[in-house]
Amino acid sequence: MRRFLPVLLLILIPVVFSGCADLASLLPTPEPQGPMSAYVTPTPEPRFPEQMPTAARILERGEMVVGVRYDLEPFSYITEDSELAGLEIDLARELARRWLGDADAVRFRQVRSDSAYQHLDEGTVDFVLAGVTHTQEDEARADFSPPYFVNGLALLTFPETGIQSAGDLAQRRVGVVGWTGTRQELSAATDVITDFVTYDNFFDAVEGLRTRQVNAYADSRHRLERARRMVAGTAIVGQMTQEPVALVYRQNDPFFANLVAFTFQDLARDGTRDTLYARWLPGTSPPAIGFVPDNTPTPALSMAPTQLATLDVIGRIRARGTVAVGYFTDRWPYSADRADGVPTGFEVRLFERVVERWLGSRQAITFVPVTAADGFDKLARGEVDVLMGGWYHTRAAELQADFSIPILDDGVSIFSRAAAPIRDFEALAGQRVGIVSGSSAEAVLQERSQALGIGISPVTYPNVEAALAGLNGGEITAILGERRALLDILFRQPGYTITTTRFNTRPVAYVLPQGDSAYRDMVNLTLMTLYRNGTYRELYDLWFDEPTPALTVLPGNPALPLVIEGVGE
Repeated sequence: MRRFLPVLLLILIPVVFSGCADLASLLPTPEPQGPMSAYVTPTPEPRFPEQMPTAARILERGEMVVGVRYDLEPFSYITEDSELAGLEIDLARELARRWLGDADAVRFRQVRSDSAYQHLDEGTVDFVLAGVTHTQEDEARADFSPPYFVNGLALLTFPETGIQSAGDLAQRRVGVVGWTGTRQELSAATDVITDFVTYDNFFDAVEGLRTRQVNAYADSRHRLERARRMVAGTAIVGQMTQEPVALVYRQNDPFFANLVAFTFQDLARDGTRDTLYARWLPGTSPPAIGFVPDNTPTPALSMAPTQLATLDVIGRIRARGTVAVGYFTDRWPYSADRADGVPTGFEVRLFERVVERWLGSRQAITFVPVTAADGFDKLARGEVDVLMGGWYHTRAAELQADFSIPILDDGVSIFSRAAAPIRDFEALAGQRVGIVSGSSAEAVLQERSQALGIGISPVTYPNVEAALAGLNGGEITAILGERRALLDILFRQPGYTITTTRFNTRPVAYVLPQGDSAYRDMVNLTLMTLYRNGTYRELYDLWFDEPTPALTVLPGNPALPLVIEGVGE
């Protein structure tokens, strides 16, 4: 038995010193079967320079060091055979395989959710996969990948109970774990009167559900995913909150940010992510990946720079006293000059509210006209702090700049004459439809017409102006195209209509200088604030005659005031 003590101590010491009830309630109970594999490095890591980017560190070492939890089944946990397993473990190995050519080129260090940022700061891990929720507060501490899981308050129940949502809990017995605060959270989420049964720990709550002492067990979804594996025939239903869980890495590292984001897209596109979910979270849908796919390849690890970015956009705004905005003068309804030369448009008006929040005045903007050919150059040279006017967020563009959260979706829609409107895709059956050559509408037309089993005769035009001439001349009955160019026509000329339905996704965002995490966070958190307080909806309803889209809003609140102080000092 003595030779098992080091393993036992490795498991118990974090519980004793962390004071974390979550950790204590989820620790595996079986007796260790043998020495644990070499997941904890017994010797100190070599100290890399603080400004050395993450990818360069991984390349220099020849392997990744990843922070994980040991108690978060089915995400990352120690099995009865003293091996690490779980969705996050397999995900880390898949990243090692793609980046280093070897799935075993990874070592795991134990972290807690509350110590992950300290490990990143100290350089003892390259990144963290430990069930960390991406919140507004934590934007000030690290950067985050796209979500690989969405946590949140939900219910675990047997299908025959008929429970599908919190509204079905009236007079039902619902199990909760006392220390989690789930009872208060659930009470705030619904007005129905529920009979709560409070348990001391996770395992008692699971047993209560298994033995039908309760009709449902309410908790955070990551714990319910484990409970579902323990009680056959149960299902997770009625998720009430959305808490994105993401890979965490250091700030101001744009190359690594792109590497992670592109790889996550690749995992979704080639089916690997679905395979991992089927193994560890069967029946659970992975979160959507929001970038527009294109053929730009994922950068190789060997292309890593040697220094982290040191850009300080907020500093130059403070010194200048205004935000320099690069905008299109003729791209309605996003950004354009009125007849009197004053900039206007939805994106202009929205960013004026952003600047008002930062600097106290909507007029604290210096407008700089740009074109599609020179916009990115002016951004890179520091002549402007942001680009606006219907810029698409694509993989190719991501290699040149950073982007805000999407503020619009310019996917493909149907444009037709108001006197003979086309309302849906099925109405295009047997019609001649205009398509701009090289646009994403070509793929949409082929995919949708095949899926619906209808015949459509495409007529290809070199540009949207030629397609419009064909529509006006009776050559075609509608144009299938990306909304950006079609809305420009709609705002300039009467007599046309466009469907609100998008048949694909083309996210539009503000374009930001690459590598300044603090500035990007400032933009995003301000946009989230404007969405929450109704300002975004107010402006969107003014410019667009369609339902207001939902912006990405992280849980929590900004850790710092969204104000740039000391302007002109």
